Amino acid sequence: MSQRQAYDALPYNIPRHIRSKLLPFDAEAAGRLDDVLLQPRLLEQASIPEFKYQGLPQNRKVIRILRLWPGVLENPQIDCEMFEAEFDEDDKFRADNNADSASNGGTGDNNSNSGRNGNNWSDSTVPDSLEPISIKYEALSWRWGDEKNGKYAVMIHKDGKLHRKRVSETLGLALKYLRFEEERFLWIDAICINQDKDDERSSQVAMMSLVYAAATKACVWLGEDDVESTMAIKFIREDINQLKNFDSLCKDQQHAPKWRSLLMLMQRPWFSRRWVVQEIVLAKNALVYCGPDKIEWQELAIAVELFVEVETATHRLSELMKKDDKFSVIPNWFEHISELGASLLVNATARVYRSREIEETDHNDDILGRKGASRRSLLSLEYLVTSLSIFDCGRPHDSVYALVAIARDARPFAPSALIEKTQETLVSELCEDFLEQKCYILDYSSPYPDVCRDFTQFCIERCASVDKVQALDILCRPWAKDWRPGETVPGSQEQKVEKQKESETSESQQQKTPAQATKPERLYVIRIKVQELRKRPAGADDKQKLIEILKELQYPNPKEFVEVWNCGREPYYKKRQKVSTKKTRKARVNGQGNGRTTPIRATGANGVNGAQTTTEQTQIICPAEKELALPSWVVRITAAPFDIFPHPGMDMVKMGRKNADPLVGAPQDGHRNYNAGQTKKLDLKTLKFRRRPRCHHYSLYVEGFWLDTVESVAQVSQGGAIPGEWLDMAGWPEARRPHRPGEVLPDPPPEFWRTLVADRGMYDRNPPYYYARACKETIVKGGLQSGAVDTTALMYNERNSIVAEFCRRVQAVIWNRALIKTEKGNLGLASNKVQKGDMVCIIYGCTVPLILRKKEYKSMQERRLEIFEDGVESMKRLVRKCEKYKARRADWERKKDAAYGALDIEQLWEVKAIEKATEEFNSRIKRNRSEAVTRLVEMEYPEDYESEDLTDDEETAKNEGRKKTKQEKAKQRDPYRHYEFLGESYIHGMMDGEAVRQNFYKLKPDHLFEIR
Repeated sequence: MSQRQAYDALPYNIPRHIRSKLLPFDAEAAGRLDDVLLQPRLLEQASIPEFKYQGLPQNRKVIRILRLWPGVLENPQIDCEMFEAEFDEDDKFRADNNADSASNGGTGDNNSNSGRNGNNWSDSTVPDSLEPISIKYEALSWRWGDEKNGKYAVMIHKDGKLHRKRVSETLGLALKYLRFEEERFLWIDAICINQDKDDERSSQVAMMSLVYAAATKACVWLGEDDVESTMAIKFIREDINQLKNFDSLCKDQQHAPKWRSLLMLMQRPWFSRRWVVQEIVLAKNALVYCGPDKIEWQELAIAVELFVEVETATHRLSELMKKDDKFSVIPNWFEHISELGASLLVNATARVYRSREIEETDHNDDILGRKGASRRSLLSLEYLVTSLSIFDCGRPHDSVYALVAIARDARPFAPSALIEKTQETLVSELCEDFLEQKCYILDYSSPYPDVCRDFTQFCIERCASVDKVQALDILCRPWAKDWRPGETVPGSQEQKVEKQKESETSESQQQKTPAQATKPERLYVIRIKVQELRKRPAGADDKQKLIEILKELQYPNPKEFVEVWNCGREPYYKKRQKVSTKKTRKARVNGQGNGRTTPIRATGANGVNGAQTTTEQTQIICPAEKELALPSWVVRITAAPFDIFPHPGMDMVKMGRKNADPLVGAPQDGHRNYNAGQTKKLDLKTLKFRRRPRCHHYSLYVEGFWLDTVESVAQVSQGGAIPGEWLDMAGWPEARRPHRPGEVLPDPPPEFWRTLVADRGMYDRNPPYYYARACKETIVKGGLQSGAVDTTALMYNERNSIVAEFCRRVQAVIWNRALIKTEKGNLGLASNKVQKGDMVCIIYGCTVPLILRKKEYKSMQERRLEIFEDGVESMKRLVRKCEKYKARRADWERKKDAAYGALDIEQLWEVKAIEKATEEFNSRIKRNRSEAVTRLVEMEYPEDYESEDLTDDEETAKNEGRKKTKQEKAKQRDPYRHYEFLGESYIHGMMDGEAVRQNFYKLKPDHLFEIR
């Protein structure tokens, strides 16, 4: 054995329990350890302070780099040091001499980099003595654990002192194995980013694309090794990548355990982490570590591609597993392997970017700050987020933020970038209409429902710029993390604060008397001026009431905002007109039983100069703000088609189907599976998002029309089986009766078999005609007498490729869906939540019908509160804009004063003269423009203009009048209605524009649906 082979075999000669030993963070664990050598070390550790971060400037590209000192696997203590570095315009680091010596192989003493590590860079001061030097570092890609409550520690040397940092077992083992070979410079998100500060985390995450692109390579840590992983890596290196013997690997029974080991390696937790998509795509190259074993990412990707290609096309490997007695009891070992995280990751890395040649003098990339860019993103943010739903994330915000950097239509920015106005931000704002990549703000301080709203709105607007007919299809695709109010990342600082607040609240509630604990909500009385609202400012009483409300809303300096907010401009509430003649409906709308409110008349000296005016007193109950839950129009990831879960007969988890595929399919430019709305496009003016924390809901307003109503709902399909009840609803009851030998079963009704496959075949094409015969064969041989047709048994036991293809398509459509029948007699498929009486609606901008459930009518009190809260939210947005404007104005004034200070008197007079001339010129242009517009309006619309009646048909005019009356009634009733979104649906005969034509001839009005 050579010296190199002996060195590589050294880790295997060390026992596993020694290799896996780490230094505990808690010094109190010393008494519970069996290792007597670690006990004195832990007792000394009690005096070591915990590592504390120092702030980083938000307007500069500064990151922290971890220098990992070399060590042996027998030593559980991990030593490292941390220093800061900055990206300059050429993507090099600015560092001092100490960092330079460290990068060239420092001595490892505690005082190295001490001059740099003690610096706390502010936003405006950066050491001028730094020279651009190149520091080569690697980026670590790993599966996050509970870093906040990690039980182990790494020692960080800083300012000549030793600090301890809490880490999880996964990260500790990764550092321990990576330091075995040599000293390393690493960037690790869990250590190099202060995860407790949302502003720093937002700014650092916005730079992660630059961090991984500048790294020499990405080190992928899959975890510790075991027998299966060692076998899989050896199988990849020695057998799979040798293509000349690949056919024998798919036939010989001796290779069955090796394919199983590869499947288990592909299901390691790292492959299900959402951040790894960006990390692998952006890395120049990657090296995969699994304990002491390592393999190039390219070799692993080739093996995964071959595995998926052979199994998906021929199912040869599943047949191979049946030959082995150990695995023969499971017929579908590798079913849905193409939906595994490893398969999707390899596919994404090949599709996200396209290589291109860019010269150094390319002005477009120079303007955007992307010098040397050699790849172009191909996939939209909506496609990445919705198609990679199998990848999980710790924080719910990362379900979107983890993929922004590799999207073709989005570019990440921190919230501070909008205020600081860096060069990249200015270019993105000024040239937004001409750039494909729009500015996308990463704000970890925002509530998760707001993050979902921003993503949904971004996808709708981006899709509407290309095709407004399918802009709302995002409402049908599952993507959002299943989050509920109060949920936080396990062990996070927010969770600790919440628990502390809950305990304090419970203690204070126990001390209160029962009367205090059940104190009713505060009642606010807002006096609204009725007369001369536009002729004078609001009275003193009005302002005082508004100040009290602002204090309750925790606004800083509410008196200043009252001067800006003209509360006396117009009343926010108007008397609602009579809705219907039905007393029951009036009672539901009003909430009290009468159709209108009785104003309270009062007189008082509230006007200017003590004038007597009449006031109307309206009482509004303003409940306390509540953390909003995800609205129904945000589809949770629990509705995704596939997931990893235990299967019967297996000692491991495996990919399996849990829901049907979305009917709208994956987002593709210029492609639609259906066209239910025909040419009806989304009107962005009617699309509204309304956040109402005091009303406890998040509303989305969309336009469409009511198509039909669900009359009956059959049993939900479990496991992709076809319930026998469905045949009765479809008008094919003879298929359930026993048949004599030789008796011929009639063909299934076309509307039934087409509904089973959603009138589409494989790859979303038109269904072939032989699907009708395949459907009859499936019903006959699928065990219908047991109550349902077992499509899974037909796929693996019937040995009929046509029937298997049909059953796979049926499972992709009906899994966990219910068969419905509408009042008009149409068959359809909907989610398992649908009930009798739910509405089938066509929403303009969505390619499939949607199921909405009508909720109770709003009372007058609820409607008033909604209008009031919409005004409050508008004021909040106005205040935020004012704050940004003031910050930019102050920065501009500071820069202008500094520039004026450098001028002499003559130059200053010249600048002042130029500014004055510019103001006069702009005012003259503005005045001339307004006069030109006035003349144009007078020319186009003279006073004696009268519209001509172009309709001569009296019947047509009568129909138009009747439709106009219906539309007016709909506009009056819509503000008092709201709905719950129950998902997409398939309605046979209404998927290609038939519903729009039917609506046109029946003169149905359009509605503005409020979906909560």
